[in-house]
Amino acid sequence: MREIIDESTYRANDIRGIADENHPKFQLSDEFCEITAHAFVEMLRKYRGKEPEDMVIVVGKDVRLSSPRIKSAFESALMQRGVRVVDIAPSNKVSSTPLMYFATWLFNADGGVEVTGSHLPKEWNGFKLCVGSESTTEKHIKEMLRHAKRIEEEFLRTGGSALPHAARKGEKVDASEEVFKKYHDMIVANVVLRSKWEELALKSLAGEISLSDAIETANEIVERLPAEERFPLEALNVVYDAGNGTTGIIAPPIFRDLGAKVFCLYCEPDGNFPHHLPDPTIPRFLADLRSEVQRRNAHIGLSSDADGDRAGAVSPSGRLIIGEQILALLCKQILREKPNATIVYDTKCSDAIREIILENGGVPVEWKTGFSFIKAKMAELDAVAGGEMSGHVYFKKNNRADDAVFAFSELLLLVAREIEKRGKAGEEAGEEAGEEASEGGAGGENVVDALLADFFRYVNTPELRVPVVSDEEKNRVCDSVEAYFRELAEKHPEKYRRRTDPQGRDIDGVKIDFIDANGWALIRRSNTSPVIILRMEAKSEAGLRKIEEEVIKKFMEFETVDLNADDYVRGILKRLQN
Repeated sequence: MREIIDESTYRANDIRGIADENHPKFQLSDEFCEITAHAFVEMLRKYRGKEPEDMVIVVGKDVRLSSPRIKSAFESALMQRGVRVVDIAPSNKVSSTPLMYFATWLFNADGGVEVTGSHLPKEWNGFKLCVGSESTTEKHIKEMLRHAKRIEEEFLRTGGSALPHAARKGEKVDASEEVFKKYHDMIVANVVLRSKWEELALKSLAGEISLSDAIETANEIVERLPAEERFPLEALNVVYDAGNGTTGIIAPPIFRDLGAKVFCLYCEPDGNFPHHLPDPTIPRFLADLRSEVQRRNAHIGLSSDADGDRAGAVSPSGRLIIGEQILALLCKQILREKPNATIVYDTKCSDAIREIILENGGVPVEWKTGFSFIKAKMAELDAVAGGEMSGHVYFKKNNRADDAVFAFSELLLLVAREIEKRGKAGEEAGEEAGEEASEGGAGGENVVDALLADFFRYVNTPELRVPVVSDEEKNRVCDSVEAYFRELAEKHPEKYRRRTDPQGRDIDGVKIDFIDANGWALIRRSNTSPVIILRMEAKSEAGLRKIEEEVIKKFMEFETVDLNADDYVRGILKRLQN
């Protein structure tokens, strides 16, 4: 019997697979999408307590060439079940994943679906899903898989005639313009009104007022403000590289309405990704952004992934600012506004994050990598913010959505405030010296590099992605390597120490302190692909080299891992082979 639902596509947080119909490993067929839609409805029946005819589900899509086909198959199956579909990316329009999250909140929907391959290569695609306005968890995805395999079996047994249908087909409504406008207004309100908007947003999240009413109230307040308060980003020159993903039509208009001067790179949606893959975690994809920031003498360059939930940036000196550094920059602003607050970060992050949160009076919590894991831990602890090394940044006041554009708006406000503060300090110094302050204040264009200086307390690797031939082999190799380092920590506690949660359990993979090297190594399996993730950190270059070589030497025992795929890992291999 042929297989429609490849179980490897149902991952820890979402669903991803090969969507190119000409690819030899093609997975996301129309039948796959239809069965997955039915499985989603069945899962929502349990968690929303509704029959399909009473459900409202938001559906959007990113820029990928396969997204229209996949979206059409998925939403057709939803409507066959009687579901009311709220379409936020009809026809040739696109949406970001954060727009989908926002729309589920705006319409109090029963679920949401964004057709997206996120940061993966263009032949990939998939689904990011919500139950209500909360991201699906591993438990939800496992339940969907059980439903999907059951539906698949019946579908194949009956020759495709067994998919359930409602007596009345569900309707589809185009909400794209409303969602774009209200999302735009929400971010403007957050930047301009700060605590007042947060109060309105939290009331909406508590069910006391609708999000539409909160935004309308905020708009009325903003309109009454004097011009100097409505344009807090007026001092900024920003370069925005969307990589032909979804955020190029979303972010620049917002930042311009807040007063910034925005120069666009590759802001036209194009699923061929003709200039570079939109992934702000890969340095070579930010080369054009670096050049443009320097050419424009900009204060900062910003870049998101294809579906707009990963954030990255570039400083005036050309330094790549990854997710953990964006979170570190924002921590001080967050904790000034919310003293003693809890902030969650993923286990790949530098120890500098924990230290900065503690130094600024916050409560740091280290947790598993993955948007559903971070969001769930934030909800459990009532954390005000969270972040991951990979560029996902979350705010409670934004319904804990990992939203690059929202995070960028917070970062730009921080930079604008710092420029203003330094300008005032320069004016005062000039007055005392009897001189005029230079235009733009003291070091305005270099403020981002100055702010970053506090973060670089350790030397560390980038996120190292080691491909494995299959998911099954990934799990076998990881099981073996993790067990090896756990055993080292147990037998030689004077040299190795496991980092665990308060209950003594590994947080995500295995994280080992190398005591003599004054650093640590993390080994974990990717939630989304047949890849093993490594990261290492130490106080010194010598310590980091020692850790790197010990870890990679262990992986050299396995023929099914490709240690030559990553430039950084190849450098470690070269040292070991000399």
